[in-house]
Amino acid sequence: MTFLFMLMSTAFFIVIERKILGMAQLRQGPNKPSLKGLLVFLADGVKLFTKGLLIPNSANKMLFITAPVFMFVLSFGVWIIFPSPFPVEYYKYSVLYFLALSGTNVFAIILVGWSSNSSYAMLGSMRAIAQSISYEVAMFTVFMCPLLLIFGFEFQRMLDDPVTTWVYCSSSLVMWFISILAETNRAPFDFVEGESELVAGFHVEVGGGLFALIALAEYGAIIGMSVFTAVLFFGGVGSLVLLMVVLGICYLFILVRAATPRYRYDMLMDFCWTKLLPLAMCNFLFIMVW
Repeated sequence: MTFLFMLMSTAFFIVIERKILGMAQLRQGPNKPSLKGLLVFLADGVKLFTKGLLIPNSANKMLFITAPVFMFVLSFGVWIIFPSPFPVEYYKYSVLYFLALSGTNVFAIILVGWSSNSSYAMLGSMRAIAQSISYEVAMFTVFMCPLLLIFGFEFQRMLDDPVTTWVYCSSSLVMWFISILAETNRAPFDFVEGESELVAGFHVEVGGGLFALIALAEYGAIIGMSVFTAVLFFGGVGSLVLLMVVLGICYLFILVRAATPRYRYDMLMDFCWTKLLPLAMCNFLFIMVW
């Protein structure tokens, strides 16, 4: 049931993003299917999954088909450890599972780009790997700051913890949000899909249902990161407030895309290694000593 609801949420999130971006750019977003285009995700789904699946002759056909599926499974695999007020299962080291899945997602991206046997796709996947690995170092460092306050590795404990972590880790929250923007390949760090120089990046050769799986994986990762961000920093505020925080973080992802231009790639890497990572390490040492 959780998987089904998250699949529906991801589909609606794509529609909401297109509508908000349309308003931000003083134009109409999708408005044809159903009332004000709210069911455009059904039209997109039918279109993508019924289109002919074209596989390049020079591609590694088995990996070309399985890599988007692998990416989709990794993205929605985090919902196994979804923290809930009424958990069915209790995972003692759910944080380590989350970190492992976040790191493994890089392999899915390189498989999609490499299996296409296309220069554009390969360049896009290589940039994704360099970007993701670089920002994972800072992201994991910031990730440890809230864990120091609960003395555990379980997301479930964060829901039961009365400490409002964002009061003590407000600087960590800012750096965490910047890191997950880069980790999920969102603007202003969306170099993986730089249309002007890479023609859609690592999935340029992928179409039809396989492209739909990649899109669902990317937007599902955004919702997943929003949920776990809310649990990490606002875990003890109650279910209703936590839901509002998750929605606010999702909208913030969209607003950042609407308001910020794309960085240059060298500026992105310089920002990570010379500014964000030293700040994250100093912040971690401060929280640990405090």
